[in-house]
Amino acid sequence: MKSSKRLTMPIRKKFTLYFIVFFFILISLSLFSNFNYNQTVHQYNHIQERFFLLNDVSQKSTKTYEAMDVFLNKQLATDYEQYRNSRQALVEAKDLLKEKFQNEHNYTSTKNYLSMIDSLLEESDTAIAAFLADDLEVYSSRQKEAFMLIGFIQDQTLSLLNDDLSMFQTYYDAINERNDYMQLTLISMTATALVSGLFITYLFSNSITAPIYQLTETARQVSAGELDGPKLPESNDEIGFLAQTFNKMRIDLANNVRQLKEKSEQEKLLKEMELKSLQSQINPHFLFNTLNTISKCALIDGSEKIYKLINSLSKMLRYNLGSMDKPVTLSDEINVVQDYFYIQKTRFESRVRFVVNISKECLSLKIPVLTLQPLVENAFIHGIEPYEQQGLIEIEGYTEDQFIVLNIRDNGIGMDFQTKQRILNKSYHTSPNITANASGHSTGLGLTNVLKRLELFYHFQHRVTIDSEAGKGTMIQLMLPKHSEEEGSYV
Repeated sequence: MKSSKRLTMPIRKKFTLYFIVFFFILISLSLFSNFNYNQTVHQYNHIQERFFLLNDVSQKSTKTYEAMDVFLNKQLATDYEQYRNSRQALVEAKDLLKEKFQNEHNYTSTKNYLSMIDSLLEESDTAIAAFLADDLEVYSSRQKEAFMLIGFIQDQTLSLLNDDLSMFQTYYDAINERNDYMQLTLISMTATALVSGLFITYLFSNSITAPIYQLTETARQVSAGELDGPKLPESNDEIGFLAQTFNKMRIDLANNVRQLKEKSEQEKLLKEMELKSLQSQINPHFLFNTLNTISKCALIDGSEKIYKLINSLSKMLRYNLGSMDKPVTLSDEINVVQDYFYIQKTRFESRVRFVVNISKECLSLKIPVLTLQPLVENAFIHGIEPYEQQGLIEIEGYTEDQFIVLNIRDNGIGMDFQTKQRILNKSYHTSPNITANASGHSTGLGLTNVLKRLELFYHFQHRVTIDSEAGKGTMIQLMLPKHSEEEGSYV
């Protein structure tokens, strides 16, 4: 076999070069569009700022005069402070207007406008000073002059705004014309880039897909058993390397066919052994029939207790080995729990009591199969069995808003806070089996297994609470929606 050739133009390099060029074009278009947009926004903001400056100066001039007038009428210190604040704000606005608004086109009109503002400030200060000096004649004349200046300032504000609008009308037209040109240019560049990109993509993809198609056809021939076809052409990229590898694989495959034929007899023997192993397993239906036969014999012989015990065991086995992928009603779960408890009652007699108190409207609720029995088992094994006094296990069910609440309560030895938190945390992260180490009267489905299946069935978490203290019993509360989503995930 010839040694592998060096990949002078690998597909990755082709892809990288293509995407760099295409990405550069897209970035250029984006930068061009963004630059044009920023220029337009900047120019618009500049014009808008000029209008706002004029309006601000006009409003603050009026506010300064009004503050002066209020002080002269009410003569309050707070009104005088308001006048000083308004005057200072007007001075700052005037300086900002001079800095950003005045230019060579409106130099004279703006200078006159600023002079009016200075005169307003001077007349206002003089009027207040004359008022404080009880010079009523000067105070009255200065106040009238200030009032007249306010009218002149407002008229001049409108005049400056009108001049600015006239001056910038041509400027707006130029901006719109340039924006139209830039938009047309951007559309043309984008269309050219897309057409070029599609054409290059077609050429590039064809240079890759054609050899792949040939490789696929050859692979189909090999899968049909044709191992002696012509060799695939090799090139200096990854597809050529695949062709080279495929040629070698076909040779190796022909050698392996012979070895597979030699092993076929051994595989045949292995399958026969597996079949015999499956046939030797106990058929559950045979077990059910046998238990039914024993129970009938016990009934005929007058052993009613043995009959009931075997009958309960038979129903439990049939229920537990039934279909696990379909929900059942709460009524079905209660029946199998009562069978389970009858068996335990036979074993422990008066040492334990079992109470069921469930509203009829709850019995039709659809829940996952084997939900209650493992919880009752858990209460019995870990709460009641180690308990030295008489035990009580109670199942309570009632409706609350949009939920059906199920409480499984026992008066056993309870559990500490750490154990309770460990159970809840495991139920939403793993699927450990709490009753895995329990004695033989357990089904092997632990508490956390039940909680995990409820989570998958109802699509929620943390609707299960455990109320327990060491030495004070345990209550597990399930809050289940009245209308379950049976089409959801069910395990």
